[in-house]
Amino acid sequence: MNELIKLIEAFERRCGLKICFHDYSGKIVNYVPIIKLKHANKYCDYVKKFDHTQCMSFEMRKVQIALTGYPDGFFKICHGGVIEYAAPIMAGPDILGTIFIGLFRLNSPSVIPDAIECRYNSKDEAPERNSKLYKKIPCIAKEDFKDIEEIAKSIKFRIEALLAREEEIFLTHENKIKWEIEKYIGRNYQKDINIQQLAKHLYLSVSRTGQLVKKLFKMTYPELLNKNRINNAKILLSSTSLSISETACRCGFSDPAYFHRIFRKSEKITPGEYKKKNNRIKNMLT
Repeated sequence: MNELIKLIEAFERRCGLKICFHDYSGKIVNYVPIIKLKHANKYCDYVKKFDHTQCMSFEMRKVQIALTGYPDGFFKICHGGVIEYAAPIMAGPDILGTIFIGLFRLNSPSVIPDAIECRYNSKDEAPERNSKLYKKIPCIAKEDFKDIEEIAKSIKFRIEALLAREEEIFLTHENKIKWEIEKYIGRNYQKDINIQQLAKHLYLSVSRTGQLVKKLFKMTYPELLNKNRINNAKILLSSTSLSISETACRCGFSDPAYFHRIFRKSEKITPGEYKKKNNRIKNMLT
């Protein structure tokens, strides 16, 4: 744990950015200082004085929705006009918390990372709500984006490893494998992953992996993968404004027609009908 804290502190000293965490599970607090569990920044404090509820709304409604579709993280612009990198800390398919790296500005308003999600509005330029505080925020060049992503992944994976070790003593051998399968699919369901790749990840043969999936989950590997994808599609359909085709692509279905067929077989309703019946985006984002 001391090595993790040293890594965080060294990054902050070198880059002038801050790292903090939001803990949804009550487990991350065991591995990071309490002071790191909130945004300790004068500009954030200033923005919250105007409307603290917008910060909460942005975190709960927009950021957490985006985390389900970006297991490796993404750049985001908050309603205060500043940028952070956010990445989920996961245990299998479950999000236990979020790591944030920021705050920073871009050295050119036109250089916006393609991965940015959760914009408060359609404007790319940050509103200078308080010029003095805003201009003290570090300015980041485009070439720094990759370094920020990599440090976020490094810290995120270290914490996930610590949490995994914490749970290890309670798991039987087969349950460990089940947890590994859930974690692997939870992180990679958007990609074109096959059972050969899962077998390689588990250091098992393809036939043995197929047997274990069937034994532990009572279904085949393709059925398990599609179930995970459909569950994530339901989240996006009910809580975002993404189209059916965009939802299919975001959840790992390259063919919208195949997504439609699998969804209907699983839920006894089409994706469009499900979205119309369950979508709450208008209420959530107004």
